[in-house]
Amino acid sequence: MVFRSIAKLGSAPMELFWLAGLVRNEHNEWNVLAVYRNTETGELSRLEQPIGMLPIMSLGIRFEHGVLKVDELPGEVMEIVIPDMGRPDTITSAEVPFELYPLPQGKSGTQRLFRYRTQGVEVLIPVIELVRALFLHNRTLALALMRPSGLEQLFVPQHPGQREIAMVQFTREMPKSVIGKALALEFAWIVLDRDARRSWDSVQRLTAGQRHVLFDPPSIRSSNWAFRGVRHGNQWLVQELKFVGGRRLPFAKLEYSHPAFTRVTALSSGGGGDPAPGPSAPEGDEEASTLKDFDVDVGEEGSTSYRGPQIVDAPARRSAFENSVIVAKAAAEVKHHGKKPGNKAAERPKNKRTRIVEVSSGERAGTAKLPPLEFRLLHAAPDVEMGDLDALDETVRHMRDQLPDVHFAMTLVQLKQGHASSTIGARPRPAMVVTIDPHNQEIIVLIDIERTGVIALSLMSMRFPRGSSPHVIEDAVGKMLDGWVELGGHWSTELEKTLEDICACERVPRVLIPREKFRHSAKMWANRLMDRLGLTSS
Repeated sequence: MVFRSIAKLGSAPMELFWLAGLVRNEHNEWNVLAVYRNTETGELSRLEQPIGMLPIMSLGIRFEHGVLKVDELPGEVMEIVIPDMGRPDTITSAEVPFELYPLPQGKSGTQRLFRYRTQGVEVLIPVIELVRALFLHNRTLALALMRPSGLEQLFVPQHPGQREIAMVQFTREMPKSVIGKALALEFAWIVLDRDARRSWDSVQRLTAGQRHVLFDPPSIRSSNWAFRGVRHGNQWLVQELKFVGGRRLPFAKLEYSHPAFTRVTALSSGGGGDPAPGPSAPEGDEEASTLKDFDVDVGEEGSTSYRGPQIVDAPARRSAFENSVIVAKAAAEVKHHGKKPGNKAAERPKNKRTRIVEVSSGERAGTAKLPPLEFRLLHAAPDVEMGDLDALDETVRHMRDQLPDVHFAMTLVQLKQGHASSTIGARPRPAMVVTIDPHNQEIIVLIDIERTGVIALSLMSMRFPRGSSPHVIEDAVGKMLDGWVELGGHWSTELEKTLEDICACERVPRVLIPREKFRHSAKMWANRLMDRLGLTSS
């Protein structure tokens, strides 16, 4: 993605240094006032950007010629437990020690920060960052934040409170392409948890008309945080809150729906007989035949509609809920007469080309020409120690070098909590998920789990047919990981059989060992794994 407004600031890399509040423009649209730092000269520049960009705006991200970069971000990773998120001290940015964060004296003293004292340290977090981490999971939610009744436009309203079964009915204002299990849970917590909903509503009430952002944070006790930040003495300043624990969902089961969610059944051409099930309509509007580069407009002209946006993945953060709930997606049944519909994804042309798509992260405007840009956040684990997962990480690096035409994606995920197998001592046990897309073959997902205290664990390979929905893949991988945890650190044979209609599961034993020699052996392991998976270098 190329952000044109940031590219105009200069040719040197620009780092997001500070967020100086929310302001309205002449069109009565909300913008975020961002301060960028030239990494070569240290010069600071202010820039108003659409509030729809807030989901990706964590301090320290940088842009090179307008291209977003999230590797090698400044700061250190810290994990800490906040006794009660709802009881902070509130300070101004003028009170932040210069040694902790070098804000210009006398120019940036109006923004609010929350201060939490815990475990012998002080944690300072900009209020806007806590709002961003708790509520702003995509552009649509960011746009709704400061609108009167903005949240009610995204779903069929209902009163918050405890219930056994919750039903969230999204409206067409929420793009169907960004809705999955994780987003449905986050949204349901915001609208159905009384404390969360009160907290959301307080953002507009306490921020509108002010030069600073303020809200009443929800009371979440013993909340485990993982964040990236800077430190001086016993003080930390949070640049990016990556993980929030301690929340509970006010229901045991969640069903969610959207007007565009459909399930197709085929009828015979004569109209008689029982309907035969057909494939679900694809959940995304992605064009598989085209690789898109996004040229993001500053947003002054707005976007054409909130519907049908261009979707891009954004940097990851994850929030955990303490209670486990059942999640089900509801879809309307559509009967199809005649020939049973085929798999459209498989019918699309395989030759891909690149084209530039101009988009806007601004609000909807009647005279706008650019389609909106929506961010879909990847859900990954907080930055925890990788442990012996370094072995797979290094092996995949060698595979990627030898297979330049194959797309690799890799992320750390957190295992379901509440079981002894999901932790290593006091810290969460991480898992690594690697997605391998050879373009013209099956999609392969590799799962490896940090093996401290685990004996003789095989690598898990899952092969999905081309055209499989990303949500189907994510759900199957999640079930496989949960099954491993529930069996106390063993892969579930029963679950492998249950998933046979979705993917082919295969355990890959005796690879990546001995792990302590991964730097010396990774290239050899890569060759063996490529042979085992049927991947050949050109």
